[in-house]
Amino acid sequence: MLYVNSLRVPAVADRIRAEFARILDTPAGRIGELIALAEMLQAVGRGWYVELAPLLRHRAEELTGAHPPVSA
Repeated sequence: MLYVNSLRVPAVADRIRAEFARILDTPAGRIGELIALAEMLQAVGRGWYVELAPLLRHRAEELTGAHPPVSA
């Protein structure tokens, strides 16, 4: 969640990614990141994290190769 929440500040996101790479770059770390992204993308549909929505979708696409749906 820390990494996903930091996506709006690339320097912070890069630092978090580097500091926690040994965890985030494991299969379990990728699953955890996908869960965090999914939870936050669901919240976007309820009006939360609006400013993060494009970044969340982009990161989810990077990890999965699929385009996440866009909430109306």
